[in-house]
Amino acid sequence: MRFTILSALLCATAAALAACGGGEPGDVSKDVPMREKRTIRQFAVSPLPVEKLKPCDLISPENAEELGVVSPDRGPGPRGAAHTPTTCFWANGDGESVALQIHNDTDSVRIVVLNDNVDLIRGYPAAKLPIGISCIVYVAVSDSAYLTFQVISQDRAGPCALGVRAAQHVLAEMQPV
Repeated sequence: MRFTILSALLCATAAALAACGGGEPGDVSKDVPMREKRTIRQFAVSPLPVEKLKPCDLISPENAEELGVVSPDRGPGPRGAAHTPTTCFWANGDGESVALQIHNDTDSVRIVVLNDNVDLIRGYPAAKLPIGISCIVYVAVSDSAYLTFQVISQDRAGPCALGVRAAQHVLAEMQPV
């Protein structure tokens, strides 16, 4: 009887350890639910070095024009307006705008994945928070930084669609660490 109980306990412990994955915290694991991931490498993407960048450099003039967040009458080379060292703002004459902010936080992945509307943008964890004609799109780009795209848009697709497109442009241009 004692041997049977001990065997059952050993089997249960082995099964529990196998279910945990047994790997290091940064391992890529498809078995870990998105809300439980804590490192950027768990998403099978490389961290992006945004900590020392200026947000106004993250959306090129061409991308700003393509996104429709600059007025065509501004002339060549539209740039965003820096509001703070970590925030840049683009706007057109139709009331659409994008404010891009870089946040340095050692819990960046967790901040993003604990939101309700979590998805992936170019492989990076992203969350959308729609609020009427505005939306905030959060994107974790490393274990120590995330980006927010605060958007106002009355486009039929909704403001989150513009935020996602802006994030796609930025992520496509960045080089991993």
